[in-house]
Amino acid sequence: FVFDTTGSMSDKRESLIACMTGFVDELEKLSLDWRASVLPFGDLTVSGDRVDGQLPFTDKAEKIKMQLRAMPKFSGGGNVGESSIEAMEAALGKPWRSKAVKIAMLLTDDFALDSGRSVSILDRLRKTETICFAATVDAQYYRAWAEQSGGRWAGISQEMDTAAILALLEGLIGDVASIAARVHSLGAGSVRKYLELPSAPS
Repeated sequence: FVFDTTGSMSDKRESLIACMTGFVDELEKLSLDWRASVLPFGDLTVSGDRVDGQLPFTDKAEKIKMQLRAMPKFSGGGNVGESSIEAMEAALGKPWRSKAVKIAMLLTDDFALDSGRSVSILDRLRKTETICFAATVDAQYYRAWAEQSGGRWAGISQEMDTAAILALLEGLIGDVASIAARVHSLGAGSVRKYLELPSAPS
């Protein structure tokens, strides 16, 4: 979970955390050998903000819930944009298991700083065979990260009603498990092979 915890997300934070903890509960019910981790981020151009890529993967639901509840709140400053590119770089650099179906779920209601570098994330998603799910503002690069990696994109904004965000997020969460299962059953565990199938998302 690559999670923007800056000021503009503060009114949505508790509801989104509740939704994510519910997702973890659903994971526990499935016959999946899953691991998860939380990666909170802010705006690296603002003093005190950071990208926290140090939280470990765990298969314990309570530990993930603790990671979610303990996420630091970052400022984000008054500028447009957060460090979502750096956060995704940190997520893709984490110690994933070699045969895992890798999924990054990005949650942010702001644009990426220095968005010209966004193509590097798409390249890394392809090379690492990582599926991206994104609930973000409507930016072409966020859409591309999700749609071209086999994931899903849903639009959110700073003005969007929390209930609407939760409805979108719940839809994405439902897709995560089904796509992971299809990667295993149809693509023999390979995201690249799955994306080459005629029935895979384009």
